[in-house]
Amino acid sequence: MRRLVLYAVAGWLFLVGGRAYAYPQFQFSSGTTRCSQCHYSPAGGGLITSWGRDESGDTISRGGNGGFAHGAWTPPQWLALGADVRLAALYNNSGGPEAPERDFFPMQADAYARFAFTDEWSLYLEGGIRGDTRPDDPTVSGRFSTVGDRLVSAEHYVMWKQGGTGPYARFGRFFAPFGLRFVEHIFFVQRYTGQNLYDEAYTLSGGWVEDNWEAHVSVFAPPPTGFPEAFQPVDTRESGGAAYYEKRFNAMAAVGVQARLGFASEYSQYTGGVVGKLWLEKPRLLFLGEGDLMRRNVSAGGGETQAVTYLGVTAFPARGWMAGISHEYYQEDISVSGTARNAFDFEVNFFPWAHFELLAFARYQFMGTGSATDPTASLFMFQFHYYL
Repeated sequence: MRRLVLYAVAGWLFLVGGRAYAYPQFQFSSGTTRCSQCHYSPAGGGLITSWGRDESGDTISRGGNGGFAHGAWTPPQWLALGADVRLAALYNNSGGPEAPERDFFPMQADAYARFAFTDEWSLYLEGGIRGDTRPDDPTVSGRFSTVGDRLVSAEHYVMWKQGGTGPYARFGRFFAPFGLRFVEHIFFVQRYTGQNLYDEAYTLSGGWVEDNWEAHVSVFAPPPTGFPEAFQPVDTRESGGAAYYEKRFNAMAAVGVQARLGFASEYSQYTGGVVGKLWLEKPRLLFLGEGDLMRRNVSAGGGETQAVTYLGVTAFPARGWMAGISHEYYQEDISVSGTARNAFDFEVNFFPWAHFELLAFARYQFMGTGSATDPTASLFMFQFHYYL
């Protein structure tokens, strides 16, 4: 019976889905000290645990049952299931000849499952459909006709792990633990550090997770070119390694250090950085920050030293509400003036009931010094998110 369920769920995963996400804003603010309390992944993200489901109904949302299918059915202990759907409407003014762009599209359709074969060994499967903001045929029938070409499995792995804390090892397709891992993939600290959307590599990762610290070491490589398209990165094929260490203090603060090496056919990139998190209970404010220096050497000769930072603060004014503002900075070459990009982000999340989220996001970005002659771009996005 268990084998039949596994086959059925695996088939479902590759007909629905896209990519799983995480909310680093909920670390400390929801009463949890480590991301793996709410997620099966040791570094957070992806399918949420029973603890995470309880928190979504009791703490994060304004009410409701956070259990699978709203508590209508509870899977057996060896099986965990989930799904995410996001619909998005956006206004994007990038300053190009086709700007401004207006669109409404299905942004995410994820399905995932975890099978626990023993107390220590498990299999994680995720499947999806890549979002498409500029289809050749934007009609409903046109979007559905391209689903087969947009199938993707961004995460799938086998993991050995002893309980909620302690050592672990996993192998499969996923991003190596590194930096702040946001829901929105457009943030500079993800786009320019080798963690762009759908560019997951095949990774061997191991580490140790405790309540007040965690450490992860990973090596990764792109899939062989003979693998199906659903398992291939959409942009960058990198090999390399990454390391991340985080120390937490008094269930309210954390400091992380990290390093990453990435090698592609046309370049090599060496990255080092720090991550900071601070939760202030009385004003209910969470500060998040990340800063990285990157050295990129081009195979054809030459190279540049780059910098990328993120600094943001999120307020939790009432149960079910989250509002944040942040500043991002990316400089393509710190030795050349006018190569910097600055962005200011504003985000409001409303969780009216467990399983439901409404999000409003705005971004203003400018190049160089921000003078009237420098190019600018703006983005406004609204999302409806439902998870099963």
